[in-house]
Amino acid sequence: MRNDGISVVAIVIVLLFMSALGFVFSSLIITKQKSAHLPLKSAQAFYAAQAGIEYAIRYACDWEDFDPNSSFSATNSLETGSFSVTYDPVEQNITSTGTAGTATRVISLASFPLYVAGGGITLDPDPENLPYQDPAQGEQKNICVPTLNNYDYDIYIFRIDLAKEGGKQARLDQIRLGDTTVWSGNKVDVSTNPDSPTPFPFNQVTYYTMAPGESLDRIEVRATAEVSGTWHLTFHYSRQTDLSDPETSTMTFIIS
Repeated sequence: MRNDGISVVAIVIVLLFMSALGFVFSSLIITKQKSAHLPLKSAQAFYAAQAGIEYAIRYACDWEDFDPNSSFSATNSLETGSFSVTYDPVEQNITSTGTAGTATRVISLASFPLYVAGGGITLDPDPENLPYQDPAQGEQKNICVPTLNNYDYDIYIFRIDLAKEGGKQARLDQIRLGDTTVWSGNKVDVSTNPDSPTPFPFNQVTYYTMAPGESLDRIEVRATAEVSGTWHLTFHYSRQTDLSDPETSTMTFIIS
């Protein structure tokens, strides 16, 4: 009888231990199932933020009046989440926040204008350095356009295209980058059609070197007649001194 009692007690202890073990395992399984969606939501939030960066680039490329000196923001919903993007014109970066459920991921892209068509060389973002007209002697007028090289490497500019809409047709005598005369001529007409600008391949130097992050306080275009209107300026440049693999950057500004 005593041995039988001990056996019953042992069986009860084993059953209690197995029950406790089963409870622990079932709790772990439930916890794992509840937490399994967290990495998934985090990944979905990351992809939503990435989609926001791509959306912002396309948005700015398709936006004809995109101004790297002005802020903008946009939001959009996806099947698995949403994103919101904000552009900072001072830092010139874009920040995209992706959300999926309770998960949030943030991605920032520096030098955003570089990724926008024609954004390699831009107008100087300093609001005090706007394009302006600097009257010269007699009928000569200088258009001064402060610009910035957004790249982190040297570029070699070898040609500038110009077109002007509005007012009388302008005629050019000279183009200077900083203190360097890169082109000179005799009252060459400037196109009035931005889709077919007048090319000005440099004839005073082979190319002009613009250092990474360099800001030209003035690109001086010396013209005759009226220069007020909307100007379209396109740089042709290369990363190599042999001017292979040329690229372009276009900017639009108004001279009043």
